[in-house]
Amino acid sequence: MTPTETAAITDRRPSRRFALMGAASAVVAGLATVLKASPAVADCLGSPCCSLASCTRCHYAVEPDRYTCPSGYYRTFWTCTSGGRTYGCGECSKSKTSCWSGPFACSIWYVW
Repeated sequence: MTPTETAAITDRRPSRRFALMGAASAVVAGLATVLKASPAVADCLGSPCCSLASCTRCHYAVEPDRYTCPSGYYRTFWTCTSGGRTYGCGECSKSKTSCWSGPFACSIWYVW
């Protein structure tokens, strides 16, 4: 190999490496965008992961996990995890059997 050929090969290697790094970064960014959990449209109480249905905060006396529902509504609650923390989520729903069907009187979230 001549010195000119060696110089041409060494000049090509860094640009190829940067192109591969750029492509890998684009793949990671694309995956992060696709896999990112999207917040619920109606979750205006700002919960990190509950996807609450109502913008009205439920009333509670001592602690948020002891929230009360208006007459004719039933408590539904679950937990979710975001950023390594667990949160309690709750709503007051007219349905006795499903926490996914409304109408919903109020919603609440709190650190578990």
